[in-house]
Parts: sequence; structure tokens; C-alpha cells
Amino acid sequence: MKINKKEVWRAVKYTLFAISAGVIQIVSSLALKAILNTCMDDSQTVTFINVMPASTFIAETVALALSIIWNFTFNRKFTFKAANNVPLAMFLAFLFYVPFYPFQTWYIAFVEAKLSAIGFWGFVIAQGTVMIINFVLEFLWQQFVVFRGKVDTNDLAQKQKEQERLKAEAAASQADDGNADKSE
Repeated sequence: MKINKKEVWRAVKYTLFAISAGVIQIVSSLALKAILNTCMDDSQTVTFINVMPASTFIAETVALALSIIWNFTFNRKFTFKAANNVPLAMFLAFLFYVPFYPFQTWYIAFVEAKLSAIGFWGFVIAQGTVMIINFVLEFLWQQFVVFRGKVDTNDLAQKQKEQERLKAEAAASQADDGNADKSE
């Protein structure tokens, strides 16, 4: 089985952008949670799948939105190099989170509760494993739904294709020149 270097590189780029989006989500969530904790107390709760402090719900929701926008923007331009309709593509990306956000909320609470004996590490394991699940499912969603049929269609991809074509022509020309020298 031949490995397609272009697709391997696409997966590497997706992984790097997903990691950066994860960092944005974690940092912005912690920062927002710290800020909101100064003006809200944990008695203010929100019931969304689970009962949770309102500050946690707000921080997690805003942080997730920021990471989604970051991840979508950079993967659209550099990983999938897609020139499709941006509002439609963003809507399709959003659709992924219609079921995933409630699942994520439930999953983190469930795993953290099951691992309560190990304290904070239960939360860390819940966050880490849900990010891995998100990583795999979102890649598949973007590859086969959001950017289906639009991969490598933007200006960056077209320039790259042109450069590859010119390189191939130059190599073919050099090969022809080399063969002409040998025949003389």
C-alpha cells in the first residue's frame, strides 16, 4: 500500500492546528473562569445536560467557540485549502457541535464523577479523552462533509499546483537535454 505524502502532511497540519486550538480552548477557559469567579459565585448554576456553575458553563462555551473559529479558519485555508462558500462551510462545521457539545458536556461530567477518587486528575483525564474523541471525529467531519469536493481548491493550492507543474516541466526539459547530449 502506497502512502500518500500529501495526505500524511495534511493530517500533520490538522494535528498541529488542533493542538493549537486545544491550547486556545484551555487557556481562554481558565482565564474566563478566573475572571468570572471574581464577579459570580458557584451558587449561580446552569442546567445543560448537567447542573454546573454558571461561570463554568460560560467559560467553557466561549472557549469552545474560540477554538472552533480558530481551528476552522486555519484548517480551511492551510490544511484542506478549500475555496468553498465560507458561510456554508462554517454552518456545516457548526453542525458537528450540535450533537458533540452536549455529548462533551455529559462525557466530562460522567468521567470526572467516575474518577472522583483521583480528584483533579479525573477532570484532566475527562478533558484529554474528550479532546481526542473530538480530534478524530472533527477531522472526519471536515474531510468528508465540510470540505468534501473542495479540498485543494483555494488560491494557495492553485499556486502550489502551478509550482509543481513548472518543476515537472523543468525536470522533463533537463531530461530531454541530457538525452540529446548523449545522442550527439
